[in-house]
Amino acid sequence: MTESRTERKKRLTRRRLIDAGRDLITVRGVGGIRIQELTERADVGLGSFYNYFPSKEDLVEAVVAESLAELAAATIPAEWDHEDPAEVAAAAFLRFIRLASDDPTFASLVVNLSNSETLFGVAVQPYARATLERGVEMGRFRLASMDVALSASIGGAFGLIRELLDGRHGSGTDEAFARHALVSFGIEFEEAAAIVVRMVSRLEHDHRVGDRNVTVGLEAQDPIDHFAAQ
Repeated sequence: MTESRTERKKRLTRRRLIDAGRDLITVRGVGGIRIQELTERADVGLGSFYNYFPSKEDLVEAVVAESLAELAAATIPAEWDHEDPAEVAAAAFLRFIRLASDDPTFASLVVNLSNSETLFGVAVQPYARATLERGVEMGRFRLASMDVALSASIGGAFGLIRELLDGRHGSGTDEAFARHALVSFGIEFEEAAAIVVRMVSRLEHDHRVGDRNVTVGLEAQDPIDHFAAQ
C-alpha cells in the first residue's frame, strides 16, 4: 500500500520528535526535557507535539522502546543465526543481565517506566522466540511450552536486572542466570555450565577488540519517576 503524503509527513514528524527526545535525554536526562525546546530542536510547532504524544512520559517511552529494540537486535545479531542456539541464548542472557552494571543509568530508566516490563518484552521476544524455535528444531532445546519458556526467561531477566540495580545480588549473577535458563530449556547442567564459561570468554574477547558494541547511546541522568514541568 502506497504511503500518502499526509502519512509520510506524520511519520517524519514523529521521527524528528523521537530523535530530538533521544538527544535531550542523552545530554540532560529525563528531567531536563522541556517540550518547547524539544519541538524547537525537531522543528515542529509546540502545539503539534500533543498530536503525536499525549505526554512527555509517552515520548520517553517511545525513545526507550526504540533503544531497547536496537539493543535486542545487537544482542542477538542476524549473523549468529548459524551458531549453536544454546550459545546464542547464553550470550544474550549474559548481555542483558550485565546491562545493570554496564549501563546502570539506562537500565534504571528502563525499569522505572510505568509499563517497563511490557516494553522490555516487546523488544526482546521476537529475537528470543527465533532462538528458542531454532533450538527446538535442532533438538538442542526441549520445552514444555514455548510461550511459558519465553515469559519465564524474559520476565526473569527483567526482574533480575531490577534486583541487581537494587543491590540485591552479588557478582556472578549473570552467569548463574544463564546456566539456570539453559537448564530450563533442557540442556544438562554440566553442558550448560561449560557453555556459559565459553560465552563469558567470548564476550570478554569481543569487548577487548571492540567487535560488538551493544550500548544504545542513551544515558539518562535522572530517574523517570519524576517528570519535570515544561
